[in-house]
Amino acid sequence: MRKLQHANIISLEEVYESEHYIHLVLEVLHGGELFERIIKKGCYSEADACTLMQKLLTALEYMHSKGIMHRDIKPENLILKDTTNDWNIKIADFGLATCIHSGEFLFRRCGTPGYVAPEVLEDHKYDQKVDVFSAGVILYILLTGRAPFPGFSYNDLIRKNRDCQILFNFEEFNVKVSNSGIWRVCMELF
Repeated sequence: MRKLQHANIISLEEVYESEHYIHLVLEVLHGGELFERIIKKGCYSEADACTLMQKLLTALEYMHSKGIMHRDIKPENLILKDTTNDWNIKIADFGLATCIHSGEFLFRRCGTPGYVAPEVLEDHKYDQKVDVFSAGVILYILLTGRAPFPGFSYNDLIRKNRDCQILFNFEEFNVKVSNSGIWRVCMELF
């Protein structure tokens, strides 16, 4: 975390070590988890989703350029700086993060089911792109207010996540996601 200085990544202010503990002093954030905000709102407008995703993907691009992979991108690990808006996010919780060099791949299974890339669940090699997959899951949730891999059990969730079985029938969810809006979100992100 010491390597990371980005507006959308929580900052590590100081580290104190004692005989038995390491204390990390992190930036103070008052807005709560993005997860809580999604539950409260249901779903985001296309414009707000675009703004939030642009910040998330810019932060991921920066992290990856520094050789750091998060491996647990999810709304619970995106903290809002304050309560004034819904998109001033900071990536937090680097407990599963690791350093990775360009061209290197990992095999360790980790992350949160429902957000993790299928190759992780299949024990295939993976790289930083797994963070981008998780960001795509977040975009889906922002636009629909629903998880893309709903399951009746943990095993059902894992199977749907691994097989990447996503429902794109937005009318069924009673939400309005326009075709032009989806393209606009994607075009503005990239």
